[in-house]
Amino acid sequence: MGLAGVVAFRQTRPMNAATGERMGGRAVLVAVETYGTGSAWDLNGPVRDALAHRAWLLEQGLSTEAITVLASPLPTSRALLAEAGVDWRPADREQVHRTLFREVAAAADDWLFVAWSGHGLVDLEGRRRLVYADAIPTDLRCLDLDGALAAYRSDIAAGHARQLWLIDACQTFTDVTSVGHALRPDPVPRGRLRRVDGQHVLFACGPGQVSTGVFSAAALELLRVHPEWRYDSAPLAAALRERFRAHGPHSPVPTTLWSEGGGDAIHAEAGRAAPRRRLELADYHRLLGALQTVPIMQDPGLRAVVIGHLPPDICTSVPRNAVARVEMLELIRTCAAFRHGLWHLWGAMSLVDAGTVEFNDFEAVLRDYPEWFTAP
Repeated sequence: MGLAGVVAFRQTRPMNAATGERMGGRAVLVAVETYGTGSAWDLNGPVRDALAHRAWLLEQGLSTEAITVLASPLPTSRALLAEAGVDWRPADREQVHRTLFREVAAAADDWLFVAWSGHGLVDLEGRRRLVYADAIPTDLRCLDLDGALAAYRSDIAAGHARQLWLIDACQTFTDVTSVGHALRPDPVPRGRLRRVDGQHVLFACGPGQVSTGVFSAAALELLRVHPEWRYDSAPLAAALRERFRAHGPHSPVPTTLWSEGGGDAIHAEAGRAAPRRRLELADYHRLLGALQTVPIMQDPGLRAVVIGHLPPDICTSVPRNAVARVEMLELIRTCAAFRHGLWHLWGAMSLVDAGTVEFNDFEAVLRDYPEWFTAP
């Protein structure tokens, strides 16, 4: 689950009563609880997350006019919105695009806060999608989140120097046999990329995982104590990782990825082990060459499935990239940074590969690296 906040810049900024600090920004909070398909997809909780974020933003000195709420509430949540006096719009495709790519993109904000709570998925190209309220099984309307983030690193939204995006949604892989042609491209505007050092994105879970619904509340609790973290997600992500690590190795690790500046990425990498030696350039060439020959690794959807079957700490640390060679190189680099990481990669691939000669050849290469390939 997740919500989206965007806070509007004002020449005379509202003041934080507690600190006396004048703040500016814009916010849209997106809370998707009901969908066009009926009650089967209902979620109970996104609106409460949105209202909690809204209360915090108001505490920080933002005006109600600076916060846009997009929602598809359950009946009980509709009452909560009314009690809070929130003027909200539908969280459908038209309103989300109007808000993000017309109104907010055209504004000049001191700070942009986006948080989304609802259903999400990863499509066959490995791109993250957030499901709109007007989605139905035969017309699976979704926001192309990666495209939206790129738009906000371009001249389409040139006025947003500092951004924090909190995405509380699942990243389950799309089953092409079940969605058929229902999942269509979302035409997100494209612009000329610029350097945005202040774009930070935190996810509730990693590729192939489901959100447990506790990410938004945990992030907000930390932001209340450390409001300065809204400008730098690194300490926020670190604190969230420590909190969720206590739930055990099999729980989804929040803040699995956040992006900074023109797409550069820093990843949560818990459980790293220092190998006895580092992989050299020649080692990477050899491993990458062998991995590239395996047929399943050339298919973006199957490659995403392999990554999704890695242990959570490894899976959520792999930088995703649309260029196959780059993504495979990052996959090797990440696995080599973890204890038994290459062994886990071999195990994940074995679940998908049908026993090809290329996979066996890759295994033979891996066995030359016992520091990383020895089974636990």
